Amino acid sequence: MTVDDHVRFEYLGNTPSSDVPRFFLIFLSLVIHAIFFAMLPNTLTPLKKSYIVSTLHAVINRIDGGGVYGTGDEIMAYSIAYSLGYFIYDLLLMLYEESVRTPTALVHHVIVLIGLTSGITNGICHTCHFYLLAEELSTIPLNLKAIYHDRARLHDFFGYLFIFTFFLSRIVYGSIICGYAFRGAPTFLRAAMNAGDYSSFVIGILQAGLCLLTRVLNVYWSMLILHKVCSSSKSKKTKAS
Repeated sequence: MTVDDHVRFEYLGNTPSSDVPRFFLIFLSLVIHAIFFAMLPNTLTPLKKSYIVSTLHAVINRIDGGGVYGTGDEIMAYSIAYSLGYFIYDLLLMLYEESVRTPTALVHHVIVLIGLTSGITNGICHTCHFYLLAEELSTIPLNLKAIYHDRARLHDFFGYLFIFTFFLSRIVYGSIICGYAFRGAPTFLRAAMNAGDYSSFVIGILQAGLCLLTRVLNVYWSMLILHKVCSSSKSKKTKAS
């Protein structure tokens, strides 16, 4: 570790070890998800196949993550590299298949890709990114709701589960993680400036902006969910009367 590394350690903390094959893991994740998508039956629509692959990612993401190993955050780096590979695959799929593309999903993926890439390569907000990946928990019931759209009971069950997990993971939990990040941001930015680490300062500002955008996007999605729930409730009352 160089003198500069020692200085950066004081405000960056436990950054990913350079020994972790990050880019190989990202590429491997991209290829595995693409192969899995291609192996799914052609009787399924591209949209439904994308739901299945997305669910697989969300489940494995919660299994393979987990804390600090040694001094290099290797396990966190593995989890982020895995998810980064998935988001690259999914963005490419959206660009290729119009049926799986939505404007908000594209915006979400671009924000996530910029954040995770700068985090895993520079160590800025690396730990926060790992914890924020838990927001993908709500993706599981959302995908299952869409997959079982023709089975009323399962569709309704996963719909209610999605609403619960969305507000729990993306509004409550995610906002708490971002709150801690913003609380520590001024200290980090001052330390980076004092050390003359201007690249980390700029990336830190970028990460703060991306974090705000994710909160705005989640609030937008929550408004859509509430609007749909209210509309559905009014429709049922009208039918009942």
